[in-house]
Amino acid sequence: GIGLSGHYAGRIGERLFVAGGCNFPDKPLTEGGRKAFHDEIWALGDKGWDLMGTLPEPSAYGAYFCSDAGILIMGGANAAGTLDKVWLLSGEYGVQELDPLPKALEQTAWYRTDGSIFIAGGLSNGETSRDVYEYEGDEWKLIGTLPRPIVQGVATMSGDTLCIWGGFDPLAKEAVTGAYALNLNTGEWSFRESDITFVGSAPLDGYAVGGCDPQILTRALSLSGEELHDYQMQPADYYRFRGELLQFRNDGWTRVVSSPHFARAGAAVAFWKDGIVLTGGELKPGVRTPEVWMITLNK
Repeated sequence: GIGLSGHYAGRIGERLFVAGGCNFPDKPLTEGGRKAFHDEIWALGDKGWDLMGTLPEPSAYGAYFCSDAGILIMGGANAAGTLDKVWLLSGEYGVQELDPLPKALEQTAWYRTDGSIFIAGGLSNGETSRDVYEYEGDEWKLIGTLPRPIVQGVATMSGDTLCIWGGFDPLAKEAVTGAYALNLNTGEWSFRESDITFVGSAPLDGYAVGGCDPQILTRALSLSGEELHDYQMQPADYYRFRGELLQFRNDGWTRVVSSPHFARAGAAVAFWKDGIVLTGGELKPGVRTPEVWMITLNK
């Protein structure tokens, strides 16, 4: 079939679930195809994928992670705009709607600890958001403001420091490398150098799979018209998507394993069985893959 990107994945019970996402089902992006947003919820069983139901509305590009209760999806977007919705997908109750985000948000960085959820940056109906929120004890609190806009960042935590590793800055039209680090005790920001950008990376509890090349992405952010069309027409290798699984350790990123199958953007990842499952994603602008790959972790 046609693959998805910007979708959600997680384990519920023994099954792998995938929900939402977007693609170009009718004709390719390069031929003027329109992006379609989806609401289907699928589960992988012994005999393949089963349709389990639908989200309350189509959604892609939200924050998501797995908990004992199910898969939590926060924010996202569809054809009507950015969402502030928070949904819990669980095996027993289907989809429950929870208290909304403080504002509509998509393409944020997110992280969770034992007691908190953090959401940082992203877009809200086309406008950049530099807000950093913490959800603790049943309420969202604004705990900081990013020094610059970060869209599609990846968040990590070390000690009492929340790091927002660069995605891209749509105002400056450039990929951001390095991290903005927020000391949760003092509220002060510092910067950490790195040569990695995380645009299009799929994050999972201190891991990140795939993502874009900073130089090529920065160049693309300033293109329009014929130049943009020429850019979109290149073969997949041209875009230099990162075919790596990275892990955040000792305040830096370590390559765990490399594979051309990981060279994609906007995939969804989940822990399942004895590894990390990588579903869908873009092989190049506008071209999704339906492939599912599993990375076995030697824990």
